[in-house]
Amino acid sequence: MASKTKAIMQIQLDQNDADKIGDDLLEYAETLCQALGMDCQRITNEMTSGDLSHLIETFNKYFGDYIELLNVDQAVFTKK
Repeated sequence: MASKTKAIMQIQLDQNDADKIGDDLLEYAETLCQALGMDCQRITNEMTSGDLSHLIETFNKYFGDYIELLNVDQAVFTKK
């Protein structure tokens, strides 16, 4: 079950498709950066400076108040 947070959107991620997760989160980050007036280049550089787990953690750091990432079981997403 998903946790109750102040996130305004939930995104379900398929852990079996790591490449797609990274690409999708980068696209969401770019859209959110533009909407929120954030430095997109700095944030996406930070997101891509490590592995998928780092990318997810960085996404949550900047956008966790707006987007809740869920795995296919509707639990809050954590890397395998």
